[in-house]
Amino acid sequence: MKKLFFLSFMFSTFIFGFLTVSSAQEQKITAAVKDLEAKEGVSASVAASLSDYLRVQLINTQKFDIVTRENMEDLLKEQSLQLSGCTSNECIVQMGQLLGVRKMFAGVVTKIGNTYVVTLKIIDVESGKIEKAETEECAECKEEALLVSMRNIANKIAGLSVQPGAVPQAVQPAQIKIEEITWQKDNSVMVLIPAGEFLMGSPEIIEGYEDEYPRHKVFLDAYYIDKYEVTNEQFAKFLNEWGKDTDENKKKMFNEHGWGIKKVGSRFDIGTKGYENYPVVNVTWYGANQYAKWAGKRLPTEAEWEKACRAGSNTKYCYGDEENKLNEYAWYPANSGSKTHPVGEKKPNQWGLYDMHGNVWEWCSDCYDGGYYKSSPYKNPQGSDKGNLRVMRGGSGAGVSWGILIGRFCRSARRLGAPLAGGGDGFRCAASPK
Repeated sequence: MKKLFFLSFMFSTFIFGFLTVSSAQEQKITAAVKDLEAKEGVSASVAASLSDYLRVQLINTQKFDIVTRENMEDLLKEQSLQLSGCTSNECIVQMGQLLGVRKMFAGVVTKIGNTYVVTLKIIDVESGKIEKAETEECAECKEEALLVSMRNIANKIAGLSVQPGAVPQAVQPAQIKIEEITWQKDNSVMVLIPAGEFLMGSPEIIEGYEDEYPRHKVFLDAYYIDKYEVTNEQFAKFLNEWGKDTDENKKKMFNEHGWGIKKVGSRFDIGTKGYENYPVVNVTWYGANQYAKWAGKRLPTEAEWEKACRAGSNTKYCYGDEENKLNEYAWYPANSGSKTHPVGEKKPNQWGLYDMHGNVWEWCSDCYDGGYYKSSPYKNPQGSDKGNLRVMRGGSGAGVSWGILIGRFCRSARRLGAPLAGGGDGFRCAASPK
């Protein structure tokens, strides 16, 4: 009898617990986040990125079912209403009605002096009234530290305690898992870059380079990219095996130089012994593109190159904003002696890719267009379809080409346009998963 009572008690406890959990799940409030309004000192792209992170943090409170950005855009597009430009309470309520949610989150992010200020309010869609408003301040902090502010303000608005601390590990690039393959044709190591979004470009017009602005969100399918820049040894092998064109056309592939690759009799060879593992230089865009085809690969798009270089970061360089640390990751005019160096001697980025900053400029597949970012598509952008220049990325350490440039030209967002048949520099290849 006691055993039966105990089993009955346990069963009742289980049912009660199950119903409690189910009830809690049912009680989640349907809500949507209107992109934070960017005020003085904050770019629209930064505000949009913080809004996306806020959505995640509100979901993590376990109190809200949040409509995704993609679903919001699709639903609002049908009604000719946009996420941006809707700032009044009446417009925000109308947005909530169109989305079919009970609550709307809206707010502002601004910079006053050296302090970022984020204000967030929750609006009841049925009554149109502001139910609650919270503010977070971040003094003397970098933009990435604002992620902590977004987590805190989400917890405040949900009535949860605020836990001070660093940026959650989930958003840090150190968590990236590296997956490598060996590409048989040219015996190169390639790294898989997973599908997903990243912020491309600069958050503001930096040092006058308007072609890096505006920063915008880009989604890329998964792809592979070479771990190292293509070397003299690899390019010489290509020239000797390709054989599909005349020697005259092969001369269009690169500009011969004594210590790199040169023609010896009927074959191409390394000009000076010991330079086999140096990145090939003076390659034209035609040469880089033909090598990629020969190897069964392709040149990376500009977006693929930048995502690979950033490796999860939103800073000037893959490791942060400090130029004085560039010495650890790159060969550039301040430390290179105005010459190239063997690939892979400096630190890799978080995806295990070497020399993404410095050593040699790298060709991309895109035509160069200084205003392309103003209309770049969200998914898998291929670059402009006009122009006589091709994009180069990464900066250089050599006097061979563009050697006068300094560290800021090695930034992840820096772009250059160069003639297809010009001297060029080097490159690495990409490939789509089969």
